Amino acid sequence: MPAITDVEFRQFSARHHNAQRNWLLVKINTDDPAVYGIGDASPMEDEEQVKGLIAAWTEKYLKGKDPLDSEVLWTTLYHDPHARGGRLATTALSGIDIALWDLKGRILGKPVYQLLGGAHRKKIRVYANGWYTNPGTPDQNADEAKKVVDMGYTAMKFDPFGQHNYYKISLEEAQLAEDRVAAVRRAVGPNVDILVEAHAKFDVMNAIQLGKRLEEYRPLFYEEPVSEERVSELLEVRRKVNIPIATGERLYTKFPFAEIIERHAADVLQPDIANAGGITELKKIAIIAESKHITMAPHNVCSPVGAMAEMHLDASLVNFEIQEYHAEFYTEHYFSVLDGFVRQQDGYVTLGDEPGLGLELNEDEIAAHPPLEKVHARGGSVKGI
Repeated sequence: MPAITDVEFRQFSARHHNAQRNWLLVKINTDDPAVYGIGDASPMEDEEQVKGLIAAWTEKYLKGKDPLDSEVLWTTLYHDPHARGGRLATTALSGIDIALWDLKGRILGKPVYQLLGGAHRKKIRVYANGWYTNPGTPDQNADEAKKVVDMGYTAMKFDPFGQHNYYKISLEEAQLAEDRVAAVRRAVGPNVDILVEAHAKFDVMNAIQLGKRLEEYRPLFYEEPVSEERVSELLEVRRKVNIPIATGERLYTKFPFAEIIERHAADVLQPDIANAGGITELKKIAIIAESKHITMAPHNVCSPVGAMAEMHLDASLVNFEIQEYHAEFYTEHYFSVLDGFVRQQDGYVTLGDEPGLGLELNEDEIAAHPPLEKVHARGGSVKGI
């Protein structure tokens, strides 16, 4: 059996309508040069700190170990370091974990979804994100939404709340947000799902009032209407707004999700596979959620590696809802930096049966798109505190 020897990194960038992003890939090597695994450890900032953690952990915990023991290694990496947890540490852990699952699939000649117990589905329903202007006029967002439908999507997410609000929102901006959602609903018709993003920026009162405004447009879910920091606030919104509530992109490992699940404070969970603990931990979150019939819609601003890892996980989940998918709205090289990344068709991505995640590094394309010195994402808030 090949043993782990060392780790390498690859970094690249891309842009879409509202964001510029850098990604950090992890390549775990073995004593067989032909056998390695690729992971995604993209924190969206602080990449050098994450690289430092991964390099140190590889030397201390992984070198010489059997890559098939991925859960044993996950447990050691989480529990042994004194300063465990937090976004940077769990991002480092996620990148290692994804790479180990890819490596296991390559060693065993099986796709990751089969190692996770098999595929309940090999066609993964995806929703579009990154397609809209923020802030845009209602007519502008409606025209953009029609183009998304023309691309084959049956679901799309956007933040209609503009930029200049945090905790509170003016009546003028609230009306404009409603007008945007109404315009998009008219443009796409009754049979396309609209998902509403709030970026965790409102207090309970405003989140409830905004949610009540939007009920008639039948969103598939209302994402992060309030901060993830207090489960009681999330639960209060869920009780008073007749839209399914989603949250989770800012939560890491199973532990904070456990209280949300126990109190049924959300209907849909959105951990990010590159930040919340990798394939190993998201599978556990999904199993805990299944006990309350809560569904999973993983957050995805990942590289193609993280996106494919999420879709392999999705295939294995009984309680899968829908998968976020930005890919077609990034600059085109997003599809060429890794060979094997799958383009959606008619709102679905169909998984193949290649070993591991089915991806290979395209070194020339990666080198042609180095990390940007400055990145940004128009997340929809100007913080007032």
